[in-house]
Amino acid sequence: MAGEIIYADLKIPGASSSSRPPQPSQHFSSPPCPRWHRIAVGAGWAGNIVLTIAVIALGVWVSQLHLSCEGQTRGTLNTSENNEAECSCQEDFRSRLKPILCEPHNGSLAEGSGCKLCPSDWLLRGDKCYWLSKERKNWTRSRDDCSGKSSRMLVIQNQEEMEFIQDVTQDANGAWIGLKVTSPGGKWTWVDGSPLDPMLFSVSGSAEGNSCGWIGDNQIQSETCGAEFKWICQKEATVI
Repeated sequence: MAGEIIYADLKIPGASSSSRPPQPSQHFSSPPCPRWHRIAVGAGWAGNIVLTIAVIALGVWVSQLHLSCEGQTRGTLNTSENNEAECSCQEDFRSRLKPILCEPHNGSLAEGSGCKLCPSDWLLRGDKCYWLSKERKNWTRSRDDCSGKSSRMLVIQNQEEMEFIQDVTQDANGAWIGLKVTSPGGKWTWVDGSPLDPMLFSVSGSAEGNSCGWIGDNQIQSETCGAEFKWICQKEATVI
């Protein structure tokens, strides 16, 4: 129709899109770390640094004392003097190490008294250290593991020790001990070569060629050596 005006929207490639409304920012500031958390982290780092310095200092001190003892021993003229110097250094070493590792009795460490130490994760009772495994193995592999720890499988000496072991293993659902049927004769024998004293302990179950002993239900029981239980190792405590 004559005289009409037609309007149209044209999209031109490359045209600027600056006319679009601005998009909201997608970045949000994270909340500040709580002050107590920063203090706890700082205290933890400080504790680690102090512990590291203490371990290094103790190592340096032991090394210096060892070198001093070697120097004194090498400076002696004969075997008798050499032995005396070595014994003197050992006593000096023990006297310095005792206040660090030993717990005082009645507030003090008496002169000439000793204390007994066990490796980490071992239990001290009397003159012995005891270790209960966390995993399970057959009897032979359990015995080999104890040997690898410079110890042996448990040999129970008396009823008092038996009661102690029962307390240690009450949540273990059974644990191998160093008791096995040996041939000929089919007799129960401890790993140290001594026979089981039937007047002290009895074993519940058969005594066949492939039978081994374990602690369970507050008594010694028989099981085939291929079964898997936890196990107990023992060694002499170190006296300083």
